[in-house]
This record gives sequence, C-alpha cells and structure tokens, in this order.
Amino acid sequence: MGLNREWRHGEQHAWFEPPDILWARFRGALSPETSVWSCSVYETLAQTQRFYLAADIAGSHLSPESRRYLVDHAKAGWFRGVVYIGAGMEQKATTKSLMVGAMLSGGMPLDMVYVDTADAARAWIAKHREASPAR
Repeated sequence: MGLNREWRHGEQHAWFEPPDILWARFRGALSPETSVWSCSVYETLAQTQRFYLAADIAGSHLSPESRRYLVDHAKAGWFRGVVYIGAGMEQKATTKSLMVGAMLSGGMPLDMVYVDTADAARAWIAKHREASPAR
C-alpha cells in the first residue's frame, strides 16, 4: 500500500499512515451508519494487511445500535492492535464492552490500550511492533 489514503463520513475522518497505522478521529454521536462506514474502511485495509487502529474518540458517543453493529461485523483479525486516544470513563466502558462482545462471539483476543495523546499512541504502537512482529 504505497499511497496514503483518506476517508470521511460527516465529522468522522480516517487516514492511513504507512506502514501500518489507520488514524481515525470520531466526534459527536456515532450512528449505526458511522459503524457501517468504519467497518467498511477497516475491511478495505485488511484486504491488504493487518494494521493498528489509533482512534481519537474524545467527545464521541457510540449508540447501542452502533456498538452492536461493530460487535457483529468488525473482525479482530483485521487489527494488529487498537489504541484509543482521549477516552473518558464512558468511552472506556463502551470500548471494553466491544472487546468482550467480540471475544464472546468467537473473535480472537486483541491488544488494546488507552492513551491521552497521539504521541503516546505512536510510542505504544512502536513498542508493540517490536514485541509482536507482523504475522
């Protein structure tokens, strides 16, 4: 994947940074349509390679319907790891429930971490890459 790629859906924005990071910024109320869009982006990238998702979720809210869609459709095997940036207590509870839901529905375990900044996300990804070479 030689070229940077970028996607937008309303206020939501995602962009690929080679070699393997999908940065995403989510804001406001996230509808089921946003979850469909997100899964489409993830699946598109996963057709080429596994990747890290670095998602800035500060100021966002995932509806129960959106959460259900993600649990039912997102595949842990698409990701090398997930980093949530700027998550508050509500977002942490929601994203943890996503991981539990994915594992209960037969998904594989996935490394996930919460950080406060994009620089901290980048540092975690670099450390994770060294400890977990691409498969």
